[in-house]
Amino acid sequence: MLITDTPDLLDEGLAWTTARIAAVPADALDAPTPCDDWDLRTLLNHTVETLAIFADALDGGGATATGPWDAAMADLAARTQLAWRQPGVMDRTYELPFGTMPGPVMASATLLEAVVHGWDISQASGEAASIPEDLALAVLAFAHAALGEAQRGDAFGPALDIGATSSEQLIAYLGRTP
Repeated sequence: MLITDTPDLLDEGLAWTTARIAAVPADALDAPTPCDDWDLRTLLNHTVETLAIFADALDGGGATATGPWDAAMADLAARTQLAWRQPGVMDRTYELPFGTMPGPVMASATLLEAVVHGWDISQASGEAASIPEDLALAVLAFAHAALGEAQRGDAFGPALDIGATSSEQLIAYLGRTP
């Protein structure tokens, strides 16, 4: 499944992740995360930097995100939400440091990046939020379509066959333990 006709799920996913980042306590930055070898500080940096790359590809702005993570993420979410509402944005192809993507793939990849790392952040910070059902189902459908065993690379572990909720199934499919 690709996000093709509405940015509403992307808006929801970015807002959900922005809230996860805003909830991070300062004393949790050295906490381990579900991402191998990354502490929470490293994961926050990665999430904001990657979403800045997506935002820059969309609107041509600078891919630098500065300031506290929550403020940087809120700015990136606003930029991204505005850009996806422009005419013809889904019809374009985007050049990114990690490849060329048609609009629907980039929208879906942005949603996956935001939502899954939002979950990772919430686990590491102690918040332990579950991904909302509609977001989890959309990202899981995209993950099934885009991430077979050959496409997982170092970013995702082998799929685990566990999880009762859509959130747990998504996380398990991406090789994390819910």
